[in-house]
Amino acid sequence: MSELSEIEAMLRGSGDLRQRIVRNLGSSTVALFAVFDSHGTDLLKLAGTGTLAVVDGLYGILTAAHVWEEVLKSAVKMGITLTDNINHRYLMDVSAIVATVITDSAYGWNEWGPDIAFLRIPSEFVGGITAFQVFEDLKKPPKPLGVESLECWVAMGTPEELGTFTQTHAAVQISGDFVDPQSQSRGEHDYYDFEVNTERAGMPKSFGGFSGGGLWRVLVYQSPLTGKVDWAQRLKGVIFWQSPLVEGRRMIRCHGPNSILSLVQKAISSS
Repeated sequence: MSELSEIEAMLRGSGDLRQRIVRNLGSSTVALFAVFDSHGTDLLKLAGTGTLAVVDGLYGILTAAHVWEEVLKSAVKMGITLTDNINHRYLMDVSAIVATVITDSAYGWNEWGPDIAFLRIPSEFVGGITAFQVFEDLKKPPKPLGVESLECWVAMGTPEELGTFTQTHAAVQISGDFVDPQSQSRGEHDYYDFEVNTERAGMPKSFGGFSGGGLWRVLVYQSPLTGKVDWAQRLKGVIFWQSPLVEGRRMIRCHGPNSILSLVQKAISSS
């Protein structure tokens, strides 16, 4: 059996390779919470998902524009997840966040967007976040592999229906789904679409909470140095829309890399 055939069998099997890849991508993925002040008491609301990203020294969070405009923007503070299985609060003032948004909200939030945002976070928070998480460098060159690889795609997000919520506490699960996206362009924006079968075991019926999550292209290979299976990932999309449910299936749409590039160039020019 060839090396790639062995890797493909591992990806299709019940081993831990898929779980290890998802955990790795989870190190750059955060659930986003809006915290509102209600007569001196914090009220917590899941806003969506984001990907920690850095570009030319600007540290922030990539997410969907409607996550910012419809939920976070009107909150007092924004909270993010930092680590699993430990109760924690990591909050920053919304007034200190510099948002760069590409949207056409005058026509409502529809299946074509544009619906993407970069939330630049205050520099004093970067160190605390990097102690637990990893900022994806959007301008780093692709990692040269030097060997054949197998491509797979993973959509990361925070399914709201799998979480438990009170007014002041949330327990959420950041999950990753292996998907088969198709690319397309419309005007100046590019997109990735993928279909999900919500009747599969463990699959949420709704992708509510996935808005703003990342779509990752992962190249899996056998390292010539260690002989072990390794991978290299690149962020390729930001999830922003889901179609109505039809016979247990729905389509999820992401903005693609060209839309992400336009957004970060706008963020850089306004910094």
